[in-house]
Amino acid sequence: MGLVDSNIVDFTIFQMHGSTKRWWKVYEKGMPAGLLPLTWFNQAMVEGLEKFISFTKSEELHNQFECLQEGSMTVTQYETRFVDLSRHSAILVPTVREKVRKFIEGLIYGIIL
Repeated sequence: MGLVDSNIVDFTIFQMHGSTKRWWKVYEKGMPAGLLPLTWFNQAMVEGLEKFISFTKSEELHNQFECLQEGSMTVTQYETRFVDLSRHSAILVPTVREKVRKFIEGLIYGIIL
């Protein structure tokens, strides 16, 4: 799509409507001053996912992330799935270091020739 990081927040907010748009307006008013846009935006997305995804669905996605293994996927497919599911498990991988560790744990190490 060609968006640079500085435009991601504006673009995402533009796409919101209905209850998500109302939630965003309330959230935005309560944001601490001086935070970098992507810092508070990432936190807002975690809170928004918690609000708008049912607890059952959230737990299902969280469990899928905990058990995620490369298995028969390509590394690219595994990485895509990892990124998608990690959004629902920020508590499991709160730092980049933890995210990398979890990603590596799920990879297949042996290469069969």
